[in-house]
Amino acid sequence: MTEKDDQDLISKGLGELRALGAELEKAVKTASEEAKEGWKKLQPHLQQVEKMAASKASDIAHEVGESAGELIVDVRGRLEKLRERIRSEKSDG
Repeated sequence: MTEKDDQDLISKGLGELRALGAELEKAVKTASEEAKEGWKKLQPHLQQVEKMAASKASDIAHEVGESAGELIVDVRGRLEKLRERIRSEKSDG
């Protein structure tokens, strides 16, 4: 994988995380306290991913690219679980 591929992967992943985060930020306003707490816990992880990707140095692009990619996958999974929990609460209640 080239540095450009790493950058594209990270850019795409960050875009997806930001969109999912924006969706959840709106949805959590009317969600349960548990969901709101889950959102508060995930926000620092989202910020960490963005910060890591923004400070990616060209000489360690591959290593940081892999690390950022792993974080993106992890945080995306957490955000998707929270989104499902919020949707479930709204459909149940």
